Amino acid sequence: GSLIITKGDNNNNPVFLETLSDIANKHSITLHTATTGFVDAGKDFGSRYVQMISELKIAVLSGRPTSTLRFGEIWHFFEQQLNYPISVIDSDYMKRVDFSKYDVLILPGGYGYKDFLDKDKLSELKDWVANGGNLIAMGGAIKGLEGENGFKIKTKEVIKDSAKNLQIFDENQRESIKKSITGAIFKTRVDNTHPLAYGYSDTYFSLKLGSEAYEHLDSGSVFYLEGDKGIPVAGFAGSEAQKKITNTLVYGVENHGSGTVIYMVDNPLFRGFWENGKLLFANALFMVK
Repeated sequence: GSLIITKGDNNNNPVFLETLSDIANKHSITLHTATTGFVDAGKDFGSRYVQMISELKIAVLSGRPTSTLRFGEIWHFFEQQLNYPISVIDSDYMKRVDFSKYDVLILPGGYGYKDFLDKDKLSELKDWVANGGNLIAMGGAIKGLEGENGFKIKTKEVIKDSAKNLQIFDENQRESIKKSITGAIFKTRVDNTHPLAYGYSDTYFSLKLGSEAYEHLDSGSVFYLEGDKGIPVAGFAGSEAQKKITNTLVYGVENHGSGTVIYMVDNPLFRGFWENGKLLFANALFMVK
């Protein structure tokens, strides 16, 4: 989780040290001076394990089928938290966009991605990712990426009871609540050796606002619910919903050609207050390659 900032790479900035000090003070970060690139334990600063963070050109999809709330959370994060520029792409003009100009494309959560991402759009996205693009799919956007023309992500299949029990009208609401998660916090397991999880321990508390569930990736399940961990530590989750999300993906990375697809089943930027998720989102942007 540490950042190495070299003075030699910033010689063209006459106020580099003052700027660095101001940023550190603003965010209550302690700076440490290193007089050598060799370390007593771990990887040397000059080794291949220490990678440069690139300046990225980032695009965010807007309009149908994105949710205005989910788009707004992303926009707020870049503008108010990171102070980092982004390009907003209206979905009506998506076919005219030259995605080779961008390093990262973010698909905010929303509804209707299955219809929006038709075969041609999926093919274009897959080619762009294969050529080195980083695609971040959040919430409902993930549904548009699965299937035979899409990527490897798969919805978790739930075995339904074949017995048809009669149900009286007065019980409809109670039965539907069993399948719902209206807002609950779950303790997830974390593979903190993965760049997506840099700076985290081996556990992470994730906020769930729905019961969408996806199978583990063959490799790349970084944050996940395991075993019988479908029980929330706070909030409400119906009994059937708990069974559904047990042993499923929360955040993961799929390698595709020279690029990556990052799946965010839960929302790490929900209403801008889920502080523990902001590092995860920044890792998805700048650390995952």
